[in-house]
Amino acid sequence: MKVRELEKEILANCIEDKDFIKFLKSNPGLKLELESVDIRKEEKVEENSYVVEGIVGEYLEEISYIQPLSKEEINDLMETLDEEESSHKLVEGNLREVANIAFDYLIAGIDYLDLIQEGNIGVIKALEEYRPSNGDVLEYIKLWVRREMLLFIDERVETEKYMYKGYFAKRKEELIEHEIVAELEEEQVDEIPLDEKSEIIEEKINEVEKLDFTSVPKKLSQVEEEILKRYYGLVGDKRESLFEIENELDLKRGEGEPLFEEALTKISLGGGRSLKI
Repeated sequence: MKVRELEKEILANCIEDKDFIKFLKSNPGLKLELESVDIRKEEKVEENSYVVEGIVGEYLEEISYIQPLSKEEINDLMETLDEEESSHKLVEGNLREVANIAFDYLIAGIDYLDLIQEGNIGVIKALEEYRPSNGDVLEYIKLWVRREMLLFIDERVETEKYMYKGYFAKRKEELIEHEIVAELEEEQVDEIPLDEKSEIIEEKINEVEKLDFTSVPKKLSQVEEEILKRYYGLVGDKRESLFEIENELDLKRGEGEPLFEEALTKISLGGGRSLKI
């Protein structure tokens, strides 16, 4: 199943945990087909001449040293899952995968560490609900991680849509009120008829209603995302130096460092608005 198909299924039918559990039971061993290219544009931000040093970089640095669990270790830990130490090791062993998946949902207005937190909740839920009949445990965990992140950003976008629609509805009320007062006081009103103004506002409301999280630009470009993943060892077998990354991504010599610094700055900055209308 493609990621976008899973996301549509989750938002349409799996908002509640019990519904997602039922969906996974009816699709044992479900694996995702990852789209290689995200066609959404990245968020345009003002150019900075500085690098934001903070907990995001420190966090990625810290988890980059966590060794991935072998299949044997995972199986042993799953057998003693009721023990706190085993649960902790399994959550820790998935931190890099959570950090990796978070880039797929890092849209404008969303904090990277908030996504990490939601993803870790997904790991815990997956471990609580996993049964051997669900198939590979790591694939099962990834599905829960994506669901928690998706629901988080969808709720944020829907909240902003609600606020925008409320704003436009208020503007419509104010226009009507102004028009009535002007007529009563026999003042000259604007040349544009009230019906036309109301229609413009209704169009804005309809435009907002059609938006969803896929309408929001991503914080990072594809190259910036790949640089961070490689530098902190979130993909592949090892961390790569900026020199190695430049060679692998066919970048010019010295181009990797400013791209890395810009990408780290972007994900270190806070949330803000997702929708800009």
